[in-house]
Amino acid sequence: MNRLFPLLFFLFSSSFAAMPAVAAINGNNLNVKNFAVQKVADGVFAAIALPKGKANSNAMIIVANGQVILAGAHFTPEVIKELTADVAKITSFPLKKVILTHHHRGYNYIDYDFPANIEIITSWQTWQSLKEGYRELNNPVIFFDKGLTLRRGRMSIVLSNTDLGHSEGDVVVYLPEEKVLFTSDLFFNDVVGYMGDGHMREWVMDLEMLEGIDARVVVPGVGKVTNSEGITQFRLFLKDFLTEVLRHLEKGETLEKTRKTFRLPNYEALPGYQIFLNTNIERAYKQLKEK
Repeated sequence: MNRLFPLLFFLFSSSFAAMPAVAAINGNNLNVKNFAVQKVADGVFAAIALPKGKANSNAMIIVANGQVILAGAHFTPEVIKELTADVAKITSFPLKKVILTHHHRGYNYIDYDFPANIEIITSWQTWQSLKEGYRELNNPVIFFDKGLTLRRGRMSIVLSNTDLGHSEGDVVVYLPEEKVLFTSDLFFNDVVGYMGDGHMREWVMDLEMLEGIDARVVVPGVGKVTNSEGITQFRLFLKDFLTEVLRHLEKGETLEKTRKTFRLPNYEALPGYQIFLNTNIERAYKQLKEK
C-alpha cells in the first residue's frame, strides 16, 4: 500500500512476441487515421486508437495554462506526428510535455522520437527501461518514485507510480477537479491486450485501487472511454483468467498442456483474446508458479 500513498493521500485530502497492447488487432492500411479525438472535460481530450489504425494504445491530451501535456505510451514517429496535428486542431498552445505512462523493454522503435524540446515525465522504472535501450533519448526527463502532482493554473494533474502491474512503473494520471482518470494499459476496455510483461497479483490490486477513485470519466489504455464500471469488468476478467491458469497449475499441467486445454468461454469473443492468448497464458503461468 505504501507505493500508492501519494495518490491516495491526494484523493482523500482533496475531496512483442507481439507488440504491446493491440498492434496485432490493428490493420496495416497506411492511409487510415490512427486516432479519434473526443472531448471528455474542459481542456481534456481522449485520443482513442482506432481498430484499423496503427496506434497501439490510447492517449490523453491536456490543455492547461497556455500549454499542452500529452499522456500515453507506444509513441512511434507516425503516432507523434498525428497527435501533434490533432493538438494543433484543438489549440494554438504548444505541446510542452509528455507523460510517458510506461515503456516495454526492448522496443527501441517507440518512445524515442519526440522533438528535442519536449520534456518527458515518467516513473523511475520507465526511465530505467528507456536507458537500457540502444537508442539515446535526447529529451529532458523528469522521473519520480511514488507520485508527482503538476499544477497548471486551476488544474491539478496527479501522477501515481503503481510500481508493478501491466509493466514495471505504470503511471496513472488523475485530474481530480475534472474527475478524469487515464489508466493507460493497466485497463483494457472490452478488449484483451498484451499481458506479457505483467505482474499479475499486483495488477489485480492496482485495478481495485483504480475502482475506488472518484472518476466520472475513465480513459483506458485500449478501448472506448468509459467509467469505473469498465475497470470492474476488466478486473473480473483478469481474476477469471488467473483463476483458470491457477486451476491448470494445481492439476500439475505443463505450460504446453495448459495452452492446449485452456478455455474461458465467456471471454473468447473479445477482440485480442485469441491473438494474445499464448503470450498471456505463459506470463500468468510463470508468475503464478513462481509465487
